[in-house]
Formats: sequence, C-alpha cells, structure tokens
Amino acid sequence: MLHRFKQFICLLLLSAFAHSSVFAATAKTGTSKPAIKPIIKLFLQENLDIHGRPLPLDRDLEDILIYFEHESGIQFDKQILPWNRAQLMAQNGEGIIFGISRSPERLQLYHFSIPVVSEKIWAITYGDPRPNFQTVEDLRGKTVSVGRGFSHGMDFEKAKNVVFQVQEDSASSAARFKKLMNRRSDIMLWPVRQLQRASQVEAYLRDQLVPSFNDPELTGKTFYVSAKPVFYDTTHFAAANGKYEAEMDKLNAVIRKGTANGKLPKVLAKFY
Repeated sequence: MLHRFKQFICLLLLSAFAHSSVFAATAKTGTSKPAIKPIIKLFLQENLDIHGRPLPLDRDLEDILIYFEHESGIQFDKQILPWNRAQLMAQNGEGIIFGISRSPERLQLYHFSIPVVSEKIWAITYGDPRPNFQTVEDLRGKTVSVGRGFSHGMDFEKAKNVVFQVQEDSASSAARFKKLMNRRSDIMLWPVRQLQRASQVEAYLRDQLVPSFNDPELTGKTFYVSAKPVFYDTTHFAAANGKYEAEMDKLNAVIRKGTANGKLPKVLAKFY
C-alpha cells in the first residue's frame, strides 16, 4: 500500500514538472500574445458632396494617418464629423482631433501638438475685374466666407469681424464656390499647403478641385486667387487640456523624427 502511494506521489511530481517545462519553453520561444495597441478616437473634419452627403476619407489624408499610426504605435478609430461637433467632442476629452489650427480661444481649451503642416491661406474671388489682394488690409469691409467652425490662425482671429465680416458656410466645398459665384460673399478663404504661387493655385482650382465637384453650375467657371497669401497658418493634433498627454507626446516625437529624416514631408507632399 505504501509503495503504491509513493508511486502516485512520483507521478504527480513528474506531471507538475512537465507542465512547468512547457510553460517555460513557451515563454522562451515568444509565443505569448503581442501587446494590444491602444485605440484612440480621432476626430476629423466632415466634407460634403454637392447633394449634402458625407464624402469618404480623402486617400492622401488616410495615408498620413496610417503613417502616424505606424510610427507612434497608436491605433486610431477615425470618426468624420461636422467640425464644430468634432471640436466639442475633443474638448470633452473623448478623443484627439486632427487638422485644427490655433486661436486664442482654443489655446484655453486644448493642448496642441507641434505643427504637422503649414498652410497658406489664399483669398478666392469670382468675376472681373481681377482684384489685387496682397495683404489683410485689402480685405477691409469685405464679406469673407470660411468653413463652419474654422479658424485660419492667430492673425485671422485678430482681423475677423474687425477688418472684414465673416460668414461661416457649409461643409460642402461646391456650395461655397457657388455662393461666391452668386455674389453672396465677396471672398472665400482657401488653405493650400503645397503650392507656392497664385498661378499654381489658380491652375489647381481650375484643373483639379472644381472639376472634382462634378457640378454643372461650376463647369468652366474661372476663380481668381489673391496675388499673395493673406494669412499663414499651421494645423495640428490637439486634445483637451490634461487628456491624452502620453499619446500627444508620441505624436510630437513622430513629427520631430519624420521632419528630421524627411519621411513626413514625403507623406504630406500630395496633401493639398
């Protein structure tokens, strides 16, 4: 009887040793589950087609966001929203917002990444005579169309409703161009990131942007561009003060590294 009991104890010890060996081998061979990337809501500006329906995420913008995901280790849950709602949700700490510019009011609400991209803000007009806008002062007394919920930087904020009057318009780019064409605004402000000269911007509007609307009312129409940008702006990631600080640090690190090694400008090159 005692002999059988000893045999039973030996079998238990052997079984325990075998399990521990398998566990150790599994750990050494690295077959444990990989770490799960954090998923962060990322709020993006909504754009509408000529019928008022939301457009899908721009492919060039999607490539930029994939770059940031890969380099930062953050996984984005991309949410395309009306711009005012996107800002409110970010302000409430529900996620990070991308594509936002700084203003005195926003600086009280958000902490911003270092700039992702710089923008030149051009004044767009329709019809003859072609204006010769060179500075902000040339906009004095004009009615200026901007996207709803949009700012174009600190200098814009100082001038709006002081030098010129601002009208906030639809998220439909085609609707904004038609409003300008129908003389319901004097000027439309339009950010362009990659082009340097007014002639290049006019060619881009004529040959690429306006035809992309597929709107018969805009077919063949010519829009003029100010001789120089009237504002300069930067766009950023931003989050509510005290929120997502670790993630914002990672995004800043990606911007610095990508700027230094030249990869980020290449990714941004097609993003007009």
